[in-house]
Amino acid sequence: MADLMLTTENASTQWRSQNGPPAADRGPRHPRKKWLEVLAGAALLLIALIALVPPRAADFSSHPAPALSYADAVNRIVMRQQVDDRVAASGGRSMLMTHDARTARVVVLFHGLTNSPKQYEHLGTLLYEAGDNVYIPRLPHHAERNGNAKTLAGLTAEELRACADSAVDAARGLGDSVVVAGVSAGGTITAWVAQNRPDVRRAVIVAPLLEIGRVPSFLGAPLMNLALHIPNLTRNDSPDSLRPDRELGVSTRAIAQVLRLGVAVREASDSTGPRTRDIIFVMNANDHTVKTAPAVALARRWAMNGATAVVYQFPRSNGLPHDIAEEAHPNADPALVYPTLEALIHGEPAKSALASHRLWPRQ
Repeated sequence: MADLMLTTENASTQWRSQNGPPAADRGPRHPRKKWLEVLAGAALLLIALIALVPPRAADFSSHPAPALSYADAVNRIVMRQQVDDRVAASGGRSMLMTHDARTARVVVLFHGLTNSPKQYEHLGTLLYEAGDNVYIPRLPHHAERNGNAKTLAGLTAEELRACADSAVDAARGLGDSVVVAGVSAGGTITAWVAQNRPDVRRAVIVAPLLEIGRVPSFLGAPLMNLALHIPNLTRNDSPDSLRPDRELGVSTRAIAQVLRLGVAVREASDSTGPRTRDIIFVMNANDHTVKTAPAVALARRWAMNGATAVVYQFPRSNGLPHDIAEEAHPNADPALVYPTLEALIHGEPAKSALASHRLWPRQ
């Protein structure tokens, strides 16, 4: 018994030397430290509550007002360019490549977040030389003179919807068959077009921003809500003197607004089919910026509602960047990407780069 008591006492002494005296012997905590803990807990609780608050309801339905003639369409775009010229950096204005008359096919190209219409200058030229009229609108708040990533904080999902509507409206006067394509944020806009515009013949949706890569899906909505409610956070990258039309960097508010438009598309697809009936997704296995699974799920829902929807994916071995249409990226491969996109936009079979890489429906 004495040995047991001695062992217990030694163990107690050893515990005290490692962990300090029991809580009852330590005395009260410093009041300032206690209040800091309370404030930290309250701040975390407030952040959690804000993240659970959904964005305000909005009308994301289409409000079409199609151009009545070729002249009407051109006049609308010229007016758009005049507005651009008052605010846009060199190379940042909306582009129109026209054969001076209606063509059998007109292509609308939506550029990505932080980019400008100049992104599609070479792809647009390929389509133009193939006989298409091509319209590349400048997205709201993009390519502004002396702009940076913070400039994009004013972007809203409603503005993106209106931009999409007006671009398709103009395209209606430029040609008989309207095809819409876009990459990244432009892909999300194209997805909205596919869901809402029956006057579009085909939609080619490239790497749409529906969910952010490497973020667990269950955190997607709370993080979007949080970014919509708290002040914008910006990371500005060094500007490219050769491309003053690009706002390099990250704006949390702008990303959240693009995601918000994507949420509207996905929610609408749960109850109604897409108005565009021929839809092609192009994803990239080397892309860590956006997730592929939400695009596949959206394609499946659209197919269940009667549309023809296909999902292709560039293999990882190509090493392509997220924005596969941006030539300025060091890993860009326009010689591979542009002919592939041109074929899909024209409704031709996928080139060899994608033909054997169809994710859905499985071959």
